[in-house]
Amino acid sequence: MKQFKLLMLVCSTILFACSKENSGSEKPEVLDTAKMAGTNWVPARAKMIKEMTYEYTAVVPYKDASGKLVYDKANSEKRQGKGHVYYDEKYQVVYVVDWPGAQASAAEGAFGFRPFYFNFDTRDTVSVVAAQANTATWHVKHFDIYNAYMLSDASTAVNEPGLGKMRVVRTAFDELDEAPASAMIRNSVEIEMDENPTVDGWGTYRLSDHILRPYKHRTIIFQLRDGRYVKYQLASLYRTNPKVVNDKYEYEAPYYNFRYYIQQTPNNKTVKTR
Repeated sequence: MKQFKLLMLVCSTILFACSKENSGSEKPEVLDTAKMAGTNWVPARAKMIKEMTYEYTAVVPYKDASGKLVYDKANSEKRQGKGHVYYDEKYQVVYVVDWPGAQASAAEGAFGFRPFYFNFDTRDTVSVVAAQANTATWHVKHFDIYNAYMLSDASTAVNEPGLGKMRVVRTAFDELDEAPASAMIRNSVEIEMDENPTVDGWGTYRLSDHILRPYKHRTIIFQLRDGRYVKYQLASLYRTNPKVVNDKYEYEAPYYNFRYYIQQTPNNKTVKTR
């Protein structure tokens, strides 16, 4: 009996030691809904694949006599910022975060931004010179007022079916599992500037306040020239991808925040990312 009790004691000690050792080696689990530090929308599991540092001009607000915040462009300062490209291996989604657009003359105002070209495969920008000379491949171009208009590298004219086309789908990015079956005919997607637009855009822009407001439940589908489908969402053209914008000078623009998924098999309409 004494031998049995001794054996049980030894076994219990070994099990306790093993349990203690295992618990000490466990790493805290990162919740699947956790976000990357410094962002409010990129999954924490994503890996950084590109980073760039830049200088930007931020308007410093002050309070008027009534206590309201005033954003005066004359009251601004230079700051350092960073742009990133992340890749979520779980769902094969690329996140472009706070990537700067090229500004031209300040005298040109909202129209003073140079075109922004991007290649989905290289996950990087394409120089304006190379894009316009057709010496480099690009898939989406942002241009015009605050660079809020998108153009695709289409193979046919407007309203004609063909490759390189795009369309807007009234479904949130993560909820869209399949590209529409109907023919792709759009060469561009605009920002909606009218109260009752006849063509779907990616967001709204009002001359009354000059603020860009993206739609959270719209996604853009591209069919590239090689037949592959791309699911794309322009989350914001304001730095830090703010949830609410109250003043046109509150956040800097254009700083690109978008995500996309490439279906690598040509003509396969599956674009599921959940």
